[in-house]
Amino acid sequence: YAEAHTNLGNALQKLGKLREAVATYKKALGLRPDFVEAHYNLGIALKALGNPDDAVARFQKALTIKPDYAEALSNLGATLQDLGRLEEAVASYRKAIDLKPDYVEAHTNLGVALQAFGELEEAIASYRKALAIKPNYAEVHYNLHALLLDPDDLAPSIKCMERAVALDLSNTNYRFVLGMLWDYLGDTQKATTHFDIVENGSNLYRARLDAWRYIKSANNKVPPIIGSSIQAFKLGIDAAAVDGLVLEFGVRFGTSIRQICALVDQNVHGFDSFQGLPESWHNEPKGSYSTKGIIPSVPQNVILHVGWFEDTLPGFVKQHPEPVRFMNIDCDIYSSTKTVLELFAKQIIPGTVIVFDEYIGNECWREDEFKAFQEAVLEYGWEYEYLCFSFATGQVGIRIN
Repeated sequence: YAEAHTNLGNALQKLGKLREAVATYKKALGLRPDFVEAHYNLGIALKALGNPDDAVARFQKALTIKPDYAEALSNLGATLQDLGRLEEAVASYRKAIDLKPDYVEAHTNLGVALQAFGELEEAIASYRKALAIKPNYAEVHYNLHALLLDPDDLAPSIKCMERAVALDLSNTNYRFVLGMLWDYLGDTQKATTHFDIVENGSNLYRARLDAWRYIKSANNKVPPIIGSSIQAFKLGIDAAAVDGLVLEFGVRFGTSIRQICALVDQNVHGFDSFQGLPESWHNEPKGSYSTKGIIPSVPQNVILHVGWFEDTLPGFVKQHPEPVRFMNIDCDIYSSTKTVLELFAKQIIPGTVIVFDEYIGNECWREDEFKAFQEAVLEYGWEYEYLCFSFATGQVGIRIN
């Protein structure tokens, strides 16, 4: 009875018993190989289990049987996005929307993918379409606020966050962001209303509040707030006051290096083992963020150096002793960040800009990229200023002075 096996799988999945659900869906498909709902639900379970490649195959099988299956197209897009296949993800979302124009989740996911691409205006349009269909969608109000952030006019972002908080009063992250925006404007009374709740929340949000207080006090004035990765890259490259190398450490799927190389008229060097983290990172095990050795396709002006930093960087530094113009450090962990800064210390000079990808926002932010940079500042006597920050992305931009 294939339908019974599938229904049992759905119930097991809701209970979080994903492996049992997978086995049950496979029993259903053993009885009915063309059972489209079983393929689709098996794909969802496999995605939740962290098997995106297998999930893609199941969604594609469902679509072979039922090409107009909008939900399968949207979930296929989300899984492709997890694999860094953004162009395919965007195409899949668009097909889902063509079939089902009022599919709010597809509009939302399309917005997220376009935002990752750096296509901010299109992402804003997708979020607005989602809200036109479902005005009380708190997550989309939150997503939209980041793309509307403007240091000179925070009113649109604040309006989004006030709506998100009103729709989800218990969401501590929304409270933190709204409090931070009011504090950014100098309205401590309104900020305190939300910060009091954050202070009584989890360690993660208390850590974000700690990071905000640090950022607020680090410069003579609060640096500009931004809401997307490409804004940090544009601002940083424009602010770089020295000619030289453009570098990225931690390439993974190549999403950010593609954005960077489009902003500069020179070669961009990317360094990654493509084997994931070389050691555990708090709750993330060794090997997390691996591409399983798959090297991403990149534009012609990107040169990839495959291997662990300690193996690839010393030889590169000898061959390329020129100053660093811009570097994007997406190492996550302290040790890798420390290795990069030590090996390039002589080439990081006044005018060099560094964008850190995981500098603030994490529960242990003071132990990671932040710690490695602050130690380097003391060791090499660097003077610096913060150019921008983002709690939406975890980034900060820094210029050495």
